[in-house]
Amino acid sequence: MTASADNRILIVERDETTREMMRMRLVSRHYEVVCCDKADAALKTLDRESFDLIIVSRDLELIAGQTLIHTIRAKPHLTAVPVLIMIQESQVTELLLSSEKGYDDFLTKPVNPFLLQLRVKMNVERVRERVEVNALTYLPGNHAIEKVVQKKIKSGEKFSVIYIDINHFKSFNDRYGFRRGDDVLRHTAKLLTAVARELNSQGDCFVGHIGGDDFIAVTSVELEEKFARKFIDDFDRIMPTYYSEEDQKRGFVRAKNRAGKMEDTPLMSCSVAACTNLYRTYQSLAEVASDAVEVKSFLKTQPGSHYLRDRRSAPPPKLEDIEEFIKKEIPDPNRKAIDPLGQILLGAGLLTEAQLELALKKHFETGQRLGQCLISMNLVSSEDVGRMLEKRLNVPYFSLKKWRPSREVLRMFTFDFVTAHRVVPVEVTDGMIKLAMCDPFDLKLLDRVEQITRLKPVPCLTLEDEFEIFLSENFKTQDSSRAG
Repeated sequence: MTASADNRILIVERDETTREMMRMRLVSRHYEVVCCDKADAALKTLDRESFDLIIVSRDLELIAGQTLIHTIRAKPHLTAVPVLIMIQESQVTELLLSSEKGYDDFLTKPVNPFLLQLRVKMNVERVRERVEVNALTYLPGNHAIEKVVQKKIKSGEKFSVIYIDINHFKSFNDRYGFRRGDDVLRHTAKLLTAVARELNSQGDCFVGHIGGDDFIAVTSVELEEKFARKFIDDFDRIMPTYYSEEDQKRGFVRAKNRAGKMEDTPLMSCSVAACTNLYRTYQSLAEVASDAVEVKSFLKTQPGSHYLRDRRSAPPPKLEDIEEFIKKEIPDPNRKAIDPLGQILLGAGLLTEAQLELALKKHFETGQRLGQCLISMNLVSSEDVGRMLEKRLNVPYFSLKKWRPSREVLRMFTFDFVTAHRVVPVEVTDGMIKLAMCDPFDLKLLDRVEQITRLKPVPCLTLEDEFEIFLSENFKTQDSSRAG
């Protein structure tokens, strides 16, 4: 019996003759084989590519084979991959009596080609049964998912579970057939795996397939949003290409429903619901799933792809909503009261009343700022919000979204000063300092900046969401040794 063409094997062996013999034997049995002669090269390969089985020689240069195996097992995306260790026949007794762990099976040198073939086949099939790998996507199934989550619960680790659901997948299946639907599921799995592989250097990222069009990811709390938004961007860019040009232009699929009536269904999008034990305690994956169902139910009512974390157990947000900011009383007596943000955008024709109602519903249910809700629902862009506020407030809007700061300018303020006052130095020129401020009418702050820098401050408006993203991506890496 030959192996599936999808089976990929990594061989890490310093001896070229042994390596080549193993490669040829496995390739002849229709395995795809990648070889490395050093441990560091193997680790780089594992960060870039996926494998069904890894064979590691105990005798490697620089990094011992057993050390390499421990490193492999520490990587979340490799926990389900079987590892075979190769040893000299004289080392068998030592291996069996030792406390070495991490390998699933072993081979002795010189390697018997028939035994090699048998051990590889047995371990590939065994791991698929053990983790209930999905036959279509080859992602770990429910057993493996529950094992990963339960391990984190038991260790007291803070984590996030992200549920990914493809919206309108059934309509796509009905119109284009199950084969094309399977292609969509496989591509979704590849997108999730690619995001996990990209972010794994920053923390844990485990991806699984619950079944059908439901997927799951388990990450650190810090990586949750980055993972979700990266996946949504990739999904929304790729999935329209599965539709015909006609359906893409229309933006929906026209087909008969179960009642036999013609119905228009939007193109596929995704609902990404996240739950975390940051603010509450979970005892099982079932409890996490119960909370996620409610979040997904809300997301399903929204058009397009969206990400939302369950924040019902979280403390109230400390930052005031942007609409509350522009409604609040301004110290300047000459300045007129400002309409709420929703009314500004509604009056400008950037929103319909129905869209504003949906955004307000999300705002009240999630605690997110109205501006953040509008942007995340793709109803308006952050630039739209910024430009409208610029006109209404008569203060120039400065977008931090694509701006790349110079190190010298950022070092003018400490990180603590920036976060406390929601201000970013943007540019210094001709005795003036341009400032991106969440509250450009903070006169006390402007006076203080002038005292500190001896430069005339020029305030510009920036949005809270853009400020937070900019802060996390840029400012924490800067030197904040200077007192603000």
